[in-house]
Amino acid sequence: MSTLWLSIEPELGETRLMLTQAQAGTALRARLPTRPSHPRALLLLLEAIAAWYGQPLCAVLDADASDVQRHPERWAHLLGDLDGESVHVEWVGHAAEPPRRDRFLGAVGDFRSARRLITFAATGQK
Repeated sequence: MSTLWLSIEPELGETRLMLTQAQAGTALRARLPTRPSHPRALLLLLEAIAAWYGQPLCAVLDADASDVQRHPERWAHLLGDLDGESVHVEWVGHAAEPPRRDRFLGAVGDFRSARRLITFAATGQK
């Protein structure tokens, strides 16, 4: 059974969601208010998506987002009562500095098609 992936990106004026289904690509995009008005709204939404597809959902919260940085306890509370079977949440921060690329193999050629193939296999994104 494949897994659904949902990115949660709280920004200043909105929270962006993007649902990706393996081998199918992006299934849903949404722009919602920055914070839900009901304390269980985010949990209910995640559980509903998992139930709709009948697949486990892995949600990824942008831990470096300004609202998450300012109020981590709020986001922990919003995501606190998950059952763990159908929905799993990871807090992910961006690396402060991207790793340096090894330019030794740079002259070997263009590997765009290989990158697309790996991206599709790993995420379903075309």
